[in-house]
Amino acid sequence: MYKVRVLGINGSARRNGWCSRFLKRTLLFSQKAGAEVKLIHLINYPLNYCSGSYSEHPALCHLENCIKDKLNDSFKSLVWDVLESDAIIFASPVYWYSQSALLKTLIERLTSLENQNQFMLRGKIAGIIVVGEEDGGMQVGSQIMSALTQMGFIIPPVGVVYAHRYWKKERIHEALEDAAMLGVNVVKLAELLKYEDWDWIDGWKKYQDSTINNSRKLG
Repeated sequence: MYKVRVLGINGSARRNGWCSRFLKRTLLFSQKAGAEVKLIHLINYPLNYCSGSYSEHPALCHLENCIKDKLNDSFKSLVWDVLESDAIIFASPVYWYSQSALLKTLIERLTSLENQNQFMLRGKIAGIIVVGEEDGGMQVGSQIMSALTQMGFIIPPVGVVYAHRYWKKERIHEALEDAAMLGVNVVKLAELLKYEDWDWIDGWKKYQDSTINNSRKLG
């Protein structure tokens, strides 16, 4: 039986903070569901900022250019962990109502896998964990989710888990249960999709020949 691979990416500067706590809980339950899991702390992978080559010319934004010259950094090794995973859990603290700079830099660099209709991340499962002290948990989760879906990721139900550091113990427990649910659900969704040979980016095109006639009928 195929063994699902789940990658957890901790976007916090703290290796043992709240994001790590929730992420480890999610990965534990992914493991219980039969997956191979790996945890990465982005603080251990120094990344240069995206060079913005897309703005210069869209054709310049691709993986080869994103791992050479001044961008020859940890992304070169990190990208293979991303590509070899079936599901990826992205965890971030809330910094001024936004995701961490660490995680945002990674997501911006992942553009090199999506641009020019490459969509190298198409069909991968993504889960999101956000921890903050103030309002903005779901706001940050939505920001991350919007970018990931445009890259071709698939988000499962209850795919965004968020927690407030100052919640009461009972509410924190509920959030930890959501993290466990996410860990299992990404594995189950990845298993289901292995039996469905479908191209989530270009598959729709096989229906386009009849689009005009069908539109007339519906009109």
